[in-house]
Amino acid sequence: MSAEGLYKALTLQRLSEICAPHEWEHVEAAFDGDADAADALSVALSNSKRGDVAVAMWRAKVEREAFRAYFESVWVHDHRHVIAAAESRRTLGHMFRYAAFPMPAELPDVVTLWRGSSWLTIAEAKKGYSWTTDRSTACWFAVRFAQANGRPLVLRADVAKSDIALFTNDRSESEAVLIRPPAAAVVDGNVSDWTAAFHLKEASIRQNALTA
Repeated sequence: MSAEGLYKALTLQRLSEICAPHEWEHVEAAFDGDADAADALSVALSNSKRGDVAVAMWRAKVEREAFRAYFESVWVHDHRHVIAAAESRRTLGHMFRYAAFPMPAELPDVVTLWRGSSWLTIAEAKKGYSWTTDRSTACWFAVRFAQANGRPLVLRADVAKSDIALFTNDRSESEAVLIRPPAAAVVDGNVSDWTAAFHLKEASIRQNALTA
């Protein structure tokens, strides 16, 4: 048995002991490479288990299509758990490289990205994983928690398309995931500008919710 096969067998044994029945029903098929089961598993699992299972699927070298289905789903909805389970930027980079998410053909070779944050310094914000091709979305994230956290900030950076580990619009946020922080990032705008963009974005979100 290969190292991956032994790890898979041990992982399935462990999961059989800690998973609820509604979670376990998808586990074996997902680890056997069923993409639909992997997607269902990402929904069925409790938040606290999703990151650990993502790491386990990568270590077991689950078939790439199934791993992609699971990994993208849990990243979009529970990326903090994934980051915590991976424990290091290096491991997370290996996971994204294994997933090898395809990039949209319409993205240019050099992509302008924005990142909105609050409380963080410029250096700290620059290291964040989640960026966006939509400036208004970055402003929304910058201002959303600023009343509690203080220090809203919007950064802009130009990155190579090849440096984007995942691009997803699953939550209409045009998210681009960067494992390696951009070489250079600049502050784009000011608080009054970001606040105005926040209110426009907030109105758009509410309107879309009413018409959905």
